[in-house]
Amino acid sequence: MNDFEGVLVFSRRGAGAVRAVVEVLREKGRRPVLVSERPDDPNRDLCDAHLVIDWDEQDLKHLVAGVEAAGVVPVGIVNVVESLMAWQIAVARLYGLPGGEKARETFLSKARVRTVMRDNGYSSLWFAGGFAGSFQVGSVARYPVIVKPARDTGASRLVRKADTPEELSAALDTIADAAGDEMELVVEEYIEGVEFSVDGPVVDGVFHGIFVVEKTQHNEQRHHDAGLRLHPPVSADVTTAARELTGKVGALCRDLEFGQGWLHVEGRAAAGGAVELVEINVRSGGGLYRVATRHACHIDPVDVVVSVALGQPSRTPRDTPRDCRLALIPFDADRVGDVVDITPLEEMKALPGVLDGYVLDSYRVYSLDYENFVAEFLVHGDDAAHLLDACRRVTSAFSYRIA
Repeated sequence: MNDFEGVLVFSRRGAGAVRAVVEVLREKGRRPVLVSERPDDPNRDLCDAHLVIDWDEQDLKHLVAGVEAAGVVPVGIVNVVESLMAWQIAVARLYGLPGGEKARETFLSKARVRTVMRDNGYSSLWFAGGFAGSFQVGSVARYPVIVKPARDTGASRLVRKADTPEELSAALDTIADAAGDEMELVVEEYIEGVEFSVDGPVVDGVFHGIFVVEKTQHNEQRHHDAGLRLHPPVSADVTTAARELTGKVGALCRDLEFGQGWLHVEGRAAAGGAVELVEINVRSGGGLYRVATRHACHIDPVDVVVSVALGQPSRTPRDTPRDCRLALIPFDADRVGDVVDITPLEEMKALPGVLDGYVLDSYRVYSLDYENFVAEFLVHGDDAAHLLDACRRVTSAFSYRIA
């Protein structure tokens, strides 16, 4: 077998933006090598090779053996799956590739990020780290609090709010039952306010928060995204908070010597102008964030991530067009079961103002401990009134059932 230079593309449970990553790699003249846990992975035929690895049970030597057996000489690693970041760091360091920076070890844990933010004066939020089975409820300084896993927090997995010590104890029991007593978690002061996200590249250690989304109808009961997510923000408080949080995250990147990459940052704009970090993810936002960012900011998050993985410098983004008004409309299932009788995507995309979307017409909801977006649509409007009209058309036209 002739060896060939390939870029490892990590995927887990179908996540990893594989199709988009492969498309960008092909444009750059690179050969993608899929690394996933499924022998029958539907994306395997898109790539030049497929390595099967049990992410939970196997270790680095198994992956290396697979790389050697396939005749692959790794020249890059592309990973946008949060739970595989530790793998990315280890493999990058083994082969001397980008992606193994020490800063990523900090980003692995929400507790570590909180500690650095506090120690460097970027946050005054009360928090404590610990484990689901042994956290001391009596150590909590004030209520209400949010309890969440410190690692692998995608899709708002196992996030709970507690208003009293009794509710906190119950939340810890629920998390321990679902993920085990050794689940690392963060218990942090809950901030009343409007949630938002900031996406953008880190170029030469400077974070450019170019795509800001206001979560106007965040689900405060289940702590999931819900309703309209608007770009640019409609609230002046969110606009100001996003600018301030961008500065704090930029300072954190400089402190950690994180020079190149893409960040998806979530925050809360509290009453009175205060802003606090919710979390930082070393990837772009999920769902239609890539499409929306490309439309609004003329920059492709996947292209940035791939370029950084190949050791190519990122470009400083240009200003966002002022007349671009977008809404992301996700539909989160509220019960367990099979999605049926869902409105076809073609029908939804034919509506005025709908730029793009996806519909999962063969999806099973196994658990409500995380977000289950069965569909999402990207809507455009020339002004605020036209945008809201388009959003109303979408919510009126779309339907599905859980059987």
